[in-house]
Amino acid sequence: MRYMLLLYGDQQMDADITPEQLEAMMPEWRAFGERYAAIIRGGDALQPTTTATTVRAPGGDVVVTDGPFAETREQLGGYYLLECDSIDQAIEAAGNCPAAAYGSVEIRPIMELPQP
Repeated sequence: MRYMLLLYGDQQMDADITPEQLEAMMPEWRAFGERYAAIIRGGDALQPTTTATTVRAPGGDVVVTDGPFAETREQLGGYYLLECDSIDQAIEAAGNCPAAAYGSVEIRPIMELPQP
């Protein structure tokens, strides 16, 4: 089963991190990637919400706005795509993800649609 780990955190905290602090954090992220390399199928960090563009098409009319859909305390900052044997394996990975220490990690099962 495939699962998406959605990593949420305080974007302002991320903006205040110095390059030295960021470099000091990288070993735990690399260790996470190495520990779960067998089940990680992809993942990336996202640019801040200030770079986001939101598109809606009510009634077929395309409306484009700058920024995210809603203001929240935590913003989506990255993701991992996992292929796991069970939800328990996804929960274990999420609990060991460095993002869980300062934000939250949402686990969402990927909907498996029939292929044409």
